[in-house]
Amino acid sequence: MWFLQVEKRMWACIGGTGKMNKGGEMLARQETIFVWATLPPRTTGERGMFWSSVCSRILLHLLTALWLLALLVSPGATAQSERQWSVLLITVDNLRPDRMSAYGYEKETTPYLKSFAQESAVFDHAFSTSAWTAPGIVSLVTGYYPPVHAQWGRFSFYDKEMTAALRVLAERGYEIFGQSIRGPSHQDFGFENSLVRGPDSLENFIAERINNEQPFFAWAHIRDVHLPYAPSDLNAARFGASSQTSEGIEAVRNHKVILRHPERAEVEFKHAGKIEFSTDDVPVIRALYDGEVADVDERLRRNLEWMRETGLLDRTIVIISADHGEELFDHGWVGHASTGYDGKLYDELIHIPLIVRVPDKALSGRFSALVQGVDLMPTVFDILGVDASGMEPAMQGVSFLPVMKGEQEAVRDYVFTQTTLKGWTTPKEEIPIRVASVRSSTHKLIWFPTDEGTRVEGYDLSRDPDELDNIYPQKAQDFEHLERAYQSWMAGNRSAAATLVLGGAEQRIGNMAQAALGKAGLVAAVNEWLAIQTMGDTWGLEPDVFYQHEPYAERWREVQRRAAAIVAKAMACSAQNGTLRSSDTTQPRRVELWQCDA
Repeated sequence: MWFLQVEKRMWACIGGTGKMNKGGEMLARQETIFVWATLPPRTTGERGMFWSSVCSRILLHLLTALWLLALLVSPGATAQSERQWSVLLITVDNLRPDRMSAYGYEKETTPYLKSFAQESAVFDHAFSTSAWTAPGIVSLVTGYYPPVHAQWGRFSFYDKEMTAALRVLAERGYEIFGQSIRGPSHQDFGFENSLVRGPDSLENFIAERINNEQPFFAWAHIRDVHLPYAPSDLNAARFGASSQTSEGIEAVRNHKVILRHPERAEVEFKHAGKIEFSTDDVPVIRALYDGEVADVDERLRRNLEWMRETGLLDRTIVIISADHGEELFDHGWVGHASTGYDGKLYDELIHIPLIVRVPDKALSGRFSALVQGVDLMPTVFDILGVDASGMEPAMQGVSFLPVMKGEQEAVRDYVFTQTTLKGWTTPKEEIPIRVASVRSSTHKLIWFPTDEGTRVEGYDLSRDPDELDNIYPQKAQDFEHLERAYQSWMAGNRSAAATLVLGGAEQRIGNMAQAALGKAGLVAAVNEWLAIQTMGDTWGLEPDVFYQHEPYAERWREVQRRAAAIVAKAMACSAQNGTLRSSDTTQPRRVELWQCDA
């Protein structure tokens, strides 16, 4: 409602027409919009002429206000204020889009998703940030690349005091749920609640939300397509994989880890042993994979149609994607980094599906723009109208909402990826060893670490989409723009990682001071100090450690000095059975102002 106060008496106008009430006041209404103006008293004879002039001026102001509002408020913001849309992110482990009929695969593996895609935005060129689960998923929900979030498995820990996109949503009133929110690589970046574990976790979550109107962000992870490939009997038979058997086929049916070179690996986990695959095994193993994709399609059909029937789909943005892809003997083996100890970054391992359904279905269509996992959260924020400008560092991804709205054809020129060689099972000392790649819509570079140094492979994707003909040795000059883009990306990662970690460390120092000066005491202060050391250990496993470069190195040393001073002061006072206090309560972090009252 817009109010235009001029003087004493009340008039109303909409659409250039008015109606007198018994008191000689003008009233009019169109739908539910009213415009009121307090006008000076006039004689009866003047009212008609005066009213026409006033109406024109009021309507001019009204239309101008509406036009400005349309420029300032996105459709997503309007939707949020009216509907408070929830977000359900469903990732299917190692799901390849080129094995989905929703993406044009000739076998009908995903009939339901093919139909669901008709009311969604479908991206044909979406890529993960890595070739295995943890770094890919964390990029999806943080908007940061792996060298910034640094979540590489069993020895990596995000910190609850660091910036996280999910925490911004929580501050806006969203309940946050995650599939796996405990342990390394999956905790402390904003998941407050866990989906109930087990094969029916998604089903149980949907049942709990049907009659709950509070908006949520939930991540559900479906592992059905992961090794071992054991589809239902129905789909195994349907795709021609029910009766054939061999050593290789049985290994794929029964083992999660199938090492390409077990003789070279110090293996901590159960695996299939030395397996030799024959050419006859390949179509059967691919058929087993297809059967699992079809099983997932049926599971998604049951759940998403249940959401539709109960009305939950009408208030939820549904995103279907994957953490990474899967090799099916495209380059000599099966699986991915965590299952084969054979980290690679060919497209079959990083190309992922991305299907985004918005409740009003106004943003549907098929799009060829290059997008990446880090772009998802900026897009979600954009659709919801959530302001991310206060995040430090800013999310590294770029919203692809302008593409969905038809305003732009592209949002990025390159996608960047890294992987460790052995995925989740990578030993700590090997985490800094990375395979890396940069890809445009037409060319791709991959750097492979070897015992002899770095092997560089370059592919002309327009001529060689399967990445079989390495032309880098002959045409290195064709890839110079990719090399420059990669170096610029790495420099940006260093800056963003420094901002992320130093910001979290500053929060921890504040917590340390509060604990040391308060009732929490020495133990709490030491725990805060240990959290800072864990940050150093986690980000110290990056091949390009931010705190080894100035100006970040000096800032990190200063953090360490201040943290150590707090612990030392707290320990010394505790040894005297004393109580710490600051002589200036407005500057509690200045340790030199602390005194111990013994």
